[in-house]
Amino acid sequence: MRVFFATWLILVSIPASSAGHERVETISGRVVAYSTGLLCLNGNGYWSMIIRVEVPRRTQPEFIRVDFSLPCAKSPPWISGKTSVEKFHLFRRKERDAVLPQFMRIEPAQEEHWPVWKSPPGNEPVALPFGKVVPAYGSVDLPLLPIF
Repeated sequence: MRVFFATWLILVSIPASSAGHERVETISGRVVAYSTGLLCLNGNGYWSMIIRVEVPRRTQPEFIRVDFSLPCAKSPPWISGKTSVEKFHLFRRKERDAVLPQFMRIEPAQEEHWPVWKSPPGNEPVALPFGKVVPAYGSVDLPLLPIF
């Protein structure tokens, strides 16, 4: 019985352990917008950034969304100044692809609209693809910590 249980435990843990080994891509781009959660949970703030991907010879801009978390007292370095093209170490999160909203939905009865996305200071605002599905990624350097 112990051998059966040990074999079962090994077989069950293989998919779970390999699930965390996504293929890491290095993507060059510029942070053009960001959004931060209004709450601090478990000592972490939860953020999203929109990156305009730098693709040579492409006429249409390509945008991706990256969700990440930081300790509540910290903010990303690009939030206080003009952004430049950077290399991001990311992994694809297809299950999190979503339509990019322009406004926060507080209550359906309220008429106020609060913008979801802000441009980093010193950057010209970029026309974001609101209402379109934007590919989602996770960051190797800025992991998204779970909420307990």
